[in-house]
Amino acid sequence: MAKKSAKVPLIMIVINRKLDDLKNEIDEIVKQIKDFEASLDAKRRIENFDGLKLFDQHTFVYKHVGNLKPLVGFNIVETHELLLELLDALKYSPTIGEIPRSEITIKVYNPGQHFMKGVEKYARKLFVSKYGTRSPNVTFLYRDASKDEVNINLRAKNISFTLSKKDLVSSLRSYSKVNHLDISDEEEVAIINPSALPMEIARLAGLIPIAETETAARDIEKAYADLASNIMLVRRTQISSPELYWLAFYSRNKVIGTTSALLNLYVKNPNIMKPLVLYLNSIVTLIQLIAFVAETRGAWVTFHGKQVWNHIHIPNLEKLLESFDRIKNVFKDIGKLDVKPLFMRIKEHDPIQKSIDELAFEILGLENWKSRLDEIYNVVAKELGTMHKILETSRRQLKRAKTSSEKTELPEKKLDVWIK
Repeated sequence: MAKKSAKVPLIMIVINRKLDDLKNEIDEIVKQIKDFEASLDAKRRIENFDGLKLFDQHTFVYKHVGNLKPLVGFNIVETHELLLELLDALKYSPTIGEIPRSEITIKVYNPGQHFMKGVEKYARKLFVSKYGTRSPNVTFLYRDASKDEVNINLRAKNISFTLSKKDLVSSLRSYSKVNHLDISDEEEVAIINPSALPMEIARLAGLIPIAETETAARDIEKAYADLASNIMLVRRTQISSPELYWLAFYSRNKVIGTTSALLNLYVKNPNIMKPLVLYLNSIVTLIQLIAFVAETRGAWVTFHGKQVWNHIHIPNLEKLLESFDRIKNVFKDIGKLDVKPLFMRIKEHDPIQKSIDELAFEILGLENWKSRLDEIYNVVAKELGTMHKILETSRRQLKRAKTSSEKTELPEKKLDVWIK
């Protein structure tokens, strides 16, 4: 409930019961909400709802007018409280979107659409996968590499061949199963010279006519020159997934991502990169992301560049520069370490995650928050657990609907057999 008057707080209500169970209690709930609005209480928790007041609503609205999801985006009131307190503590720290684009900017690549259109399906096939390979768009698999060549496998036919690294650029098409924060020399690749492919491989891969494929390859090559960066940001993910390890990745080599899963973050000053990547994998960033997230279904979410990542508060760039020497050893220890999935690290109060989060609060000048990490982990884990439960519930509903549809479409005799 929001009103224009600056004297009236914004009221946020989280209903604790299913709407179907409240049909006979609507009048009573409305009365309870009005009583809360008229009271001096900043929050109220009763059987039917949790209520919270935001007294400085105008400051929040003006700051984040491009995305007001935090006002309605949480499933538990504790996360609402935590976010509002955190955003107040971060109010003097810039958001990514407030920093000049010449210093930091998010870049997006839709394969086959950088300077051309109509060759998207060919461009996506030219990205060679090393990590998550369940997507039907994956045509080539990365096997191994020598100094000058990469051994590649045609997925559908299990045929191997090699390509020179001169015919490839570094890429990362998926966050899935990428266990290392530092992916230097562990990147995937994309093909930019289709003429180097054996003609039979091109035919079996569906890359004929070759002229279309060459246009798609030029699109990738130009995108790499214009958009590739040393930092990759997760864009579309199941945030509770056991295959999600990090929210941001670093490579000393420039890498191009694809908008289906990852975004490129350009950072002008190389000394800022490692401190920034550590910060972007902190609990401070995660809380903000789940606040501004575009929710697809429960824990399945999209972190858009403009609407989500640009709203993330980060430390002042000078603070990041001052932290470089102190952080580089931590980054070295963590960068190539095999870690637990992100959700598990939060639930288990993992010491590796805690070391990142303590550094993040120190860089922000919020040392007093370090002693609250256990409390913060519990709240965030509860929120993510609720998001995961919503996702699983929606999946079961879709499955039941699909099964019901299939039963209806079966002939009568086959239906009897199917039921038995």
